Amino acid sequence: MMAMMRPGVGRNRTITRQGLPAVLATIFLILVIHGHAGASLRIPLNDAGIFNPDRGPLRVNYELRKDAKEVEVRIRDFRGQIVNQYRFIDPLAANKVFEWDGRDQNEDRLPDGAYELIFAARFKDDSRGRGVVNARIADIKPSAELPVPETLPPEKHAYKISGSLSSFWRHNGDSHEDSGQLRSHTRFSYADEVNRLEGVFSYIDTYPGGDSNLDASQAFIERKWGNGRIKHVFREGLGGFDDPVKLFSDFKSERKKFGVRVEQGLAEWHVTGLAFSTEGDVDSEETGSAARLQYGEEGKWQWGASYTYRKALLEDDPDERNRNHAMAADLRVPVLEPLALVLEFIHTDDGERGNDIGFNAGVDYDRGRLRMAARYIDLGEDFAADFADPLNGITTDARGIEANFDYAVPAEWLNLRNPTLTSRFFTLRRYSDDEWLREIDTAFRFGIGSRDNILLSWYGQDNEDGTTNTLLGTLTHQWNEQWNSSLQVNNITGEDSGTWRFTCDTTYRHEQQSARLALEWIQRTIDDSDQSPKEETNLRLDWDSTRWGVQMQTRYSEDEDDSGYNFFGYLEYRPQFLHRYQIITYASLGDRAAFEFEERMEVGMELRY
Repeated sequence: MMAMMRPGVGRNRTITRQGLPAVLATIFLILVIHGHAGASLRIPLNDAGIFNPDRGPLRVNYELRKDAKEVEVRIRDFRGQIVNQYRFIDPLAANKVFEWDGRDQNEDRLPDGAYELIFAARFKDDSRGRGVVNARIADIKPSAELPVPETLPPEKHAYKISGSLSSFWRHNGDSHEDSGQLRSHTRFSYADEVNRLEGVFSYIDTYPGGDSNLDASQAFIERKWGNGRIKHVFREGLGGFDDPVKLFSDFKSERKKFGVRVEQGLAEWHVTGLAFSTEGDVDSEETGSAARLQYGEEGKWQWGASYTYRKALLEDDPDERNRNHAMAADLRVPVLEPLALVLEFIHTDDGERGNDIGFNAGVDYDRGRLRMAARYIDLGEDFAADFADPLNGITTDARGIEANFDYAVPAEWLNLRNPTLTSRFFTLRRYSDDEWLREIDTAFRFGIGSRDNILLSWYGQDNEDGTTNTLLGTLTHQWNEQWNSSLQVNNITGEDSGTWRFTCDTTYRHEQQSARLALEWIQRTIDDSDQSPKEETNLRLDWDSTRWGVQMQTRYSEDEDDSGYNFFGYLEYRPQFLHRYQIITYASLGDRAAFEFEERMEVGMELRY
């Protein structure tokens, strides 16, 4: 889904890799950086406006300044639980576009409300980058300022083959080293009324003397019948369960796995079962299975029972395997529509920790534009459900309350156009040491007149590592149909560090051409650091048309001991031929991530089909 291209409380000693037909319905998304992305992962200020998955995917631009081992994008709902996840293997330093269809890990359309797109990059030098984009899904009526786009035409063929063949050569003038890669990426997909198949073959060969790998290859086959389906996967997701603590969430399992999922519905009953095993070169040698039985209909009494099992090698003893069992029973009782009571009891049995229990009790209120939930959550000190996602990364050794609400005013309110308010917080206490864990995440967005939009947000966290606060304000002004400007101010303060960030950009779009000029200033301070404070001033110009793309970027960096200028330039030419083929040739000068200008040159070519 890309063009171009836990934190937990407590202990876990087993090896794991932590790794969004009514014509008037549209989806309105708000995107803005929440916090500051790592220096080598940059997410520009972005407001996607109207988005409807039926009319095309959401596109989020970001930049990798260094080659990465992996980029992971997790979609988190307004309760702080992961609803979907995407992974991209071995992406190169470049401008990237992430696309999201507004669906969860079970491929169901997500409801209205607030979502977060969490970007996490792990680079070749083992450094990391992180950035968060906030999104909002809401049905709104069309207006002169926000016309509803036309529905996309249906697919003409049941199958589709697409892919690319690319190569690049890179020369570093400072070290006099040459390197390059040959990449082949082919995707085949087929779908009819009962069958669906998709496979990706990806081959990467690094030269000179580098390794070849097929790590990004993956596939799945799915067959449907009546009220059931079966899905076989290779390095693909197996979906998740919909109980309150999400006893099985695929993102908590290994990516490199073979697995199968079976579902069957009969009247008001629904049963799901799945099993998987990792590939031979995965260190954890993880195997797992899960099952869920559910009874009831929406708006009536519903109950369910779930079970998960995991076996994996111990991190401190690779000759021994740990076994983890988790069993849960949940109940949903409607009180007064749309208010419902929600209960879940969980028992866990872990080879290292032993037995313990957890429970979750609260209320849900859902009126579409107004969604609220409140819970009391209790996870014992030795609670261990390895595949569960109870609350925003909190997985064990915690008790307390969490609450959240999301409200979208459908019209003007106090002279504010379509205001929306989202807030989520929890306050928990650990059994083991009585330490408090607190977190709050609040965002308020509104329009003034027909041309201005403002977003204000605050994220605060208090735990054993200290207190962190992130404040963000964004103003976007639409000058006319072609021109718009944005101003963003971001401040992050921690126990011994702080960051200020100011970004101002102007964008022009007309027919097939677009241009963007952005100015950014960043200051970082770290107590007891010889290089603090560190300041950066970035100026970037992008121009794009149907065939040409240009990027020029200059940056001045200064710390306590040193200063330097860096320049990066990129030129791309991409003609199309025979209606479905495209050849992309490019050349770049400089290193996006360097402190000072480096004499690095890269040229490459890619054939897309």
